[in-house]
Amino acid sequence: MKKIICLTVALLIVSSIAISAMGCVGGVDLQVMDKNLGNYEGKKAVAGMSAFDIVMEAYDNFLKEPNYTREEYFAFSSSVAKRNTHLIRKIDGSKVYNQEVIYGTGFDKGTCAKRFYYDTNTASYLHNSKKSDIKYDASTGKFTVKNWGEFQPFYGDLQKELYELKSKITTYDIYSRDNLSPTHDDGVYMTDGVYYCTIKIDCSQDKMKTVQRAALDEFLDMLSAKEDGFEIEDTTIDFAIINVDGVYKFRIWRRHEKYSGRHSSGIRVSCEQTCVSYYTYKNAVISSDDLLNLA
Repeated sequence: MKKIICLTVALLIVSSIAISAMGCVGGVDLQVMDKNLGNYEGKKAVAGMSAFDIVMEAYDNFLKEPNYTREEYFAFSSSVAKRNTHLIRKIDGSKVYNQEVIYGTGFDKGTCAKRFYYDTNTASYLHNSKKSDIKYDASTGKFTVKNWGEFQPFYGDLQKELYELKSKITTYDIYSRDNLSPTHDDGVYMTDGVYYCTIKIDCSQDKMKTVQRAALDEFLDMLSAKEDGFEIEDTTIDFAIINVDGVYKFRIWRRHEKYSGRHSSGIRVSCEQTCVSYYTYKNAVISSDDLLNLA
């Protein structure tokens, strides 16, 4: 999940016409480069395979993966704010490079371009929030950064940052079958040698207030919402998993969320967001173009 400044309350009350619920208005239909992802219609599940088991095995392998590139797209939409982001992450042994461009419109004020680099000894980062330097073409999905700026020494919590970048795929606790939705489909479906499955997370109030507390706190923070009245549909994460020399690896995953809450002003806010990540292996090269003034 990405933090989103959805609202500036006083202005919303004036500028929104007859709003009692702020509905989602598109912008989350990210086109995925695999039509089979999450599409199991007419397909028969592979005998003896479990969605939960294969995802957990792929996750364990992901933690050990020495070299890979992750490219991610994220889209958020409500009637008063939109956000699109593009992320590129390269893991090369113990070296970590992360680049993210965020473009917000409406009441989302989070537009920025940022990079992080850890060379196994020191960490550096840059953060450019000058909106005139950052462009997003909604018709093509292309992000442009006119000026990145320069890397500076990173003085934050390095271990926390590295965990976020190397080990975390979601804030939700998906590591126990007890946290799966009652309507979770544990089937695994194969097409052209790729395994497809979905993890459906139980987002009932009881679960959100206990085992999924970290996810709930993120939602409340980005909505500036009260806990009382927060609602979320069961979240789905669709996976495409490949088998490389007997090792299951993530190829694609897509997370989709629909949620609403009562803002501190009293008005109700409804939002929808989708995140898609693509993984490729043994191709991560951290270049001089990535490193700018560090090269």
